[in-house]
Amino acid sequence: MNRKFLKFIPCVFLALSLAACSSTNTQTQSTPSNNDVDTQAPVENSENSSQEAMLGPDATDQELLDLLSDDLHVVMDDDYIKMVSAITENTDEYAGQIYQIEGSYTVNNGTPYLTRTIVDGEGKTPMGLPLKYLPGEPEEGSWVRITGVVNTGEVNGETVAVLEVAVSEILEEQGQAEIQLQ
Repeated sequence: MNRKFLKFIPCVFLALSLAACSSTNTQTQSTPSNNDVDTQAPVENSENSSQEAMLGPDATDQELLDLLSDDLHVVMDDDYIKMVSAITENTDEYAGQIYQIEGSYTVNNGTPYLTRTIVDGEGKTPMGLPLKYLPGEPEEGSWVRITGVVNTGEVNGETVAVLEVAVSEILEEQGQAEIQLQ
């Protein structure tokens, strides 16, 4: 009789655990402290709940840019050197952030880049970011505006900062192609 009772106890605990997991209540998250990052939204377990996409499959680039506008960091001509240097040197700090940068479209060893030329006295050096997921290829030398997410990627066997393209625009007016190093 004692053995039957000992075998019965784990079965009760297992049944209670399964019953708790199959509850149909809405799960909510506690309020995060200042140091916590909110990574989960409340979960609705109702069969009638559904989540609508923010943009439909026929959304335009402009609709996407409008949606991203609050999180978008626009890099101006005067900030180009500082921002591209910071992104390439401290990629982890900028990873996941959305940037909009203009520059010249170039290809180096099969990898597309967004570049500008840095002028230091008599020397000129291209400076830019490799592009990933570029939809189509603009003509080399075209002035483009790229909106994308900073991330890391492989270029020529090295892990480097890349700009994962969300929107690519070919521009008629060119910005400051050569930037004087100060």
